[in-house]
Amino acid sequence: MIQTYHHGRFEFFVAVIVIAIIALAALGRYSLMAEDARILRLEIISHHFMTGAANARIQYLVANIADKKGAQESLGLAGQALYFSAQGWPVSVAGPVADDYRVNDEDCYHLWQLLLQNPAPIAKGAAAKSPGEYRVFAQANNCRYEFTDGDTYFDYYPLDGRLIFIPDSNETFNIN
Repeated sequence: MIQTYHHGRFEFFVAVIVIAIIALAALGRYSLMAEDARILRLEIISHHFMTGAANARIQYLVANIADKKGAQESLGLAGQALYFSAQGWPVSVAGPVADDYRVNDEDCYHLWQLLLQNPAPIAKGAAAKSPGEYRVFAQANNCRYEFTDGDTYFDYYPLDGRLIFIPDSNETFNIN
């Protein structure tokens, strides 16, 4: 009687199972790294946004110093008039900022477009569906820029120039 070697199949299945376990662990790790990179991307955008706001503020303040008549109301930026708060932070494209000013979705959208270079597509409104992954909406006294799933966001307070980045519900970072 001829004996056949059956251990080859067993070794093959063991090797396939070991490779599958390693691939599953690597895929889980990759998924965590991809989510961290996604959050980091929005944090970098928030830093660029604040840099753009600070640069616009500097241009506005320098223009006011150079203006012999006193405080000017707006600054031309990318062919559009941008209006500033009493502290000199970019606020609106609609018109001069009054003491009782309330931010709106349109102003928040235009700030995204004007303060960032080559901004990503963004949807307006809290319930808006975006072809991209970002949306913007106004709250009581701030603009919220977030992922469409709402788990990570940053808030810009245009009247005083504060920006708060929230990577998740457990952490808060202030950027001044």
